Formats: sequence, C-alpha cells, structure tokens
Amino acid sequence: MEASRTPVKALRQLEEALAALPAGRILKYSKGRIIYGRSTFSKSLYLVVSGSVGLSQIAEDGSEVLLEIIPPGELFGESAFLEVPRQAERALALENARLMSWAISDMEALIMAQPRLALALLQVLARRNAESARRIESFSLDSIEQRLARSLVRFSDRLGTPLEDGSVRMMPLTHAMLSQYVGTSREIVTQYMTRFRKRGFVTYSRQEILLRSDGLRTVFGGSRLH
Repeated sequence: MEASRTPVKALRQLEEALAALPAGRILKYSKGRIIYGRSTFSKSLYLVVSGSVGLSQIAEDGSEVLLEIIPPGELFGESAFLEVPRQAERALALENARLMSWAISDMEALIMAQPRLALALLQVLARRNAESARRIESFSLDSIEQRLARSLVRFSDRLGTPLEDGSVRMMPLTHAMLSQYVGTSREIVTQYMTRFRKRGFVTYSRQEILLRSDGLRTVFGGSRLH
C-alpha cells in the first residue's frame, strides 16, 4: 500500500496541539541553506510555515540518503530530543522556507504541561517509522523502476496540487535527489524518468513536475508490496 496523505484525524490532533503552543520564533532560510547538520547541531523543534525542507541521513563517508521531504504544516527536528554528540541527520531548505522554531529545552516543559502535544509528537514519529518500514519492504520486493514510481506517487500525495485534467503538479525534484531517496544512481533515475515521460506518466522541468498517478500506479500495481 503506497503512503497516502496524513490522516484527517491525525492532522486535526496535530493542529489542536500546535494551536495550544505559544508562538515560536520565525526563521527564514533561502533555498539550499542547511538548517542543521554535522556542523550545526539542532537544539530546536521546527514547524514548516512555507516552502519545504529535505531531511537526509549523512553517512560517515559523506554519502546521503534522503529520508523525507517536509511540506508546510508539518514538524521536524525531533531528533534534537536525543541529545546525541554527533548529528547524522541533516535538514536542508529545498525552497525558500519560513520556519517556526521552539527550543527543545522549552518544549520539554510544554510537553509536561500539555499531554496533547506529546501525543501529537508521538504520532509524527509513528507515521515516519511506518513509512520507513514500507520503504525497507519496498527495497526487498520492488524493482528500481517500481520504487521510483511509488516514490513519485507518494511525493505527489504529500506535496502536489491536483489539476482538473487528473494530473498533479508538484515542486521540481532533481534526479540526484530522487536517486538518494530510491537508493540508486542518478543515471538510472534519469533512464526511468525518460521512460515515464515517453509513456506520458510525467512531464518535468526546472520549475515543476506534472505527473499522472494512475499511470504510475500501473508500474508497481503488480508488486507484492501493498
């Protein structure tokens, strides 16, 4: 089963919890700027107000795995609660972004005073853990082509805007970024994206991606992952 949009109930609970929070500090990050990483350890929890943020895991050899793209209205940065000495996770502004931030030291006191907030944070973690489990299963069962098609559909659900003709418009994703998410080389992603374009499933430029989810679903419809 491919990941869908965040459930309405979960969104409502998160919105209620955030509404009970005092306003955080507003930060602005230009496209391509690192929010936190190995050299800038995070001590805050963030809410994306506008734009989007990419979360990546950076290995010791410098290789990168894209974990998630965070759209407006979602939280990230909960790894700061761990207080680990080295930060393996990196957050990068994929577009010009406005973030609201709360210091972890303040959040700990707020969580004690507002159990709803603790529940909302647990739901964020549970959803991301569930998505990680689906991705691991997909790595075992799906071909690279199927993983790429599944990833595009998922991103369109999370980041896209449905159009009247049935297609979905979303932010541009580079082939290098998709390769980091799917777990292959940029060249192979380019090969399959070209194939999807010839079949009429995607159209892309530096400004946007237009895709047809129904067409892409035929690529992985017969896979065992569901």
